[in-house]
This record gives sequence, C-alpha cells and structure tokens, in this order.
Amino acid sequence: MGNIVDPLPSWHDGKVKQGIISFVEQVCDQHSPNFVPIENRIATFDNDGTLIVEKPVMAQVAYFKRKFFNQHVLNTTSHSKRIRHWCKTAIFDFFNIMKVGCYFLRKGMTTEEYRASVARWISQAEHPRFNTQYTNLTYQPMLEVLAYFQQNNFSNYIVTGSTANFVRPWSQEAYQVSVNRVIGSSLKTKLSKRNNNLTVKLEPIPFSIESRARKVLSIERRISIRPIAAFGNSYGDVDMLRWTSNKHSLCVLIHHTDSVREYKYSPNCRFKFWGKNTLCYAKALNWHVVDMKNDWKTIFRSPT
Repeated sequence: MGNIVDPLPSWHDGKVKQGIISFVEQVCDQHSPNFVPIENRIATFDNDGTLIVEKPVMAQVAYFKRKFFNQHVLNTTSHSKRIRHWCKTAIFDFFNIMKVGCYFLRKGMTTEEYRASVARWISQAEHPRFNTQYTNLTYQPMLEVLAYFQQNNFSNYIVTGSTANFVRPWSQEAYQVSVNRVIGSSLKTKLSKRNNNLTVKLEPIPFSIESRARKVLSIERRISIRPIAAFGNSYGDVDMLRWTSNKHSLCVLIHHTDSVREYKYSPNCRFKFWGKNTLCYAKALNWHVVDMKNDWKTIFRSPT
C-alpha cells in the first residue's frame, strides 16, 4: 500500500485540519449521505485576512495610499504636514477605500487602465514589515485548501470587500481563481467613447460595497447556488458564513493569533455595540476556528 499524500501539509494535525479533510471526503463520496454533485460544490473565500495578509492595511488601501501620496501629498510643503495628513486620512474600512478610489477615478479611468495599473503595482510593491511583494504574503495553508478543493471539483470563489477589479489582475496567478470567480466591491461604470472606440469608464460613485449582507446578496446574484463551504476572518464575513452554515456544510473562521510570524488581532467587530460578536457566532453555530499560531506550521506561501 502506497503512502497517503497529505493534502494539507502546512496544517498541524488537529480538529480544523481533520474537519476540512472529512468534509471533502464526505461530499465527494457517492456512497455518503452527504454527497454533493459537482455542480453544487461551491466554496467562497474572503480575501483580505483570509487568503492574504491585511495588516497594517489591506493591499488595496496600500495601493490607493501610494497613488494618493504620489499625486497629492507630495504637493504639500512640509514633512509635518504630510504626517498630519496621513494621521487624518488613515484608512481602515471599505467606505474610505471607496472615497480615496473616487479621488483618482474622477477623470474617467477605464476599467482596463485601472486593472493595468493594479497589475504594475502588485508586481513591484513591497509590504512595509515583511519587505516582500504582497502576493508572497498569501497564506500557504489556505493555498493548500484552495488546491485541495479544486482537485476535488469544487468551484472556488473569492468574495472580497476590496474591489473586484483590484483582485482580478492577480487572482489567477496567486490563487488559481479565474477572474470570473472574483466577486468584490465596485464603483459605478458607464459606457463611453474614446478615439471612436467604446470603453468602460469608472465613475466616482460606489455601486456595491461587499460586506456583511452584501456578500450574501452578491453570491446569490452571481452564482444562484448556496455555497457548501465558506471561509472568512472578520465581522464582515459573518453573514456569508451564517448563510452557508448547516449541519452538512463547512464554515471556517481564521483567527489571527500569531504576533511573531504575522499579526495578532480579533475577528470581532471594532464597534462593540453591534450585537453578537464574531467568535460568539462561531461557537453558537459550530464553525471551525483556525488558531493561526497553533494550527498553521507555516504562514506565508512557500517560495517557488
């Protein structure tokens, strides 16, 4: 009998790893009462903090801040003014992503130009702490989950609060997830004409911000099939996980507990008055909670 290949080698043996493997085995076994046909094997993954590092700010925020620095802050005259400006315009939520994005798009950047700009930036920009490209800071254990699901005929979708057009230029290379399987926030667009050719221009008006209920509504609109697996790491992912959650599904919450190899922070909402917190939902609904420090042998992708 040959050696059994471990599909998740970067995971420590434990409840979460065994839960993922057991789930896949059951839904793929035609003799199992939990068998799921291939066309219904839908898995959804949040991006920032679930598949890739999101601190000190998400990659898209870093992109916008770099652009804003180049186009606006360099025009200020003093170093102290720049520091005060960044303190005043610190960006940590989806609404501010949109506001800063609108600043750049007011002149009518096309969707193609925006994706090309992102592609150039993501190929060169380095994370301020780890001094490597952002795509090298995808989580190796989660890349293994994506590959394991794909090998077992799952359709993997990224459902992100970042704009879809920000993630699409690098989703295939980083995650093996095609551009048509990226669902994300978006700005309003319009069909326009440039040099007698039709183009699609971005307008400085938010169209959809993918957080909480919007993630569920966008999944329903785009896929029309309820996922059987969902992965997230924050309060913004709660509704997607709740919508997926049943006794035969797989719901996984990533808890960032490793301040040495990555960052340590809570998945709970920063605003305590917003009802039940994320970890309470996880406990009540029997979601798997990844303790990053203890469940993952390694954090970031293996060098190629």
